[in-house]
Amino acid sequence: VVDQRNDLALLRVQGAPAFKPVAFRDGVGCDLGEPVVALGFPLAGLAGGGVHVTQGGVSALFGLHNDSSLLQFTAPIQPGSSGSPLFDAAGSVVGMVTSTIPDAQNMNFAVKAGLALAFLDACGVEPTRTPTGRTFSTSQMAREAQQSLWKIEARNP
Repeated sequence: VVDQRNDLALLRVQGAPAFKPVAFRDGVGCDLGEPVVALGFPLAGLAGGGVHVTQGGVSALFGLHNDSSLLQFTAPIQPGSSGSPLFDAAGSVVGMVTSTIPDAQNMNFAVKAGLALAFLDACGVEPTRTPTGRTFSTSQMAREAQQSLWKIEARNP
């Protein structure tokens, strides 16, 4: 299932091993200045096949042209980061990395978790939700989240 407008897709992978689903923050959006962590597989062909971790903060609660479906964050991302989860300090997903402005510093954007949750709900998927309150170090979060992340590569035939 694809939502092109919001850059979201739900994939079913045949023969995939079991993995631990990520948890989404329950009920509230991000705060301006809130710390976030991006985990993903940027530049996988150059930077190696493992998970990469970057840290930053929420720098705006909207995207370009006041797009309310996005939030802006400062954790560095590179090509291949699209689709990566953006976590809060509790290890809950608060967004999904979608784009960056290439020649601007730290102008990175993520689809807000609420929109991703609505998409999953419309697809009949009931994701795990986590109340706020607990906190993890970035290294704890990276260890935990690696059990939930998969690198997916799209290739032109």
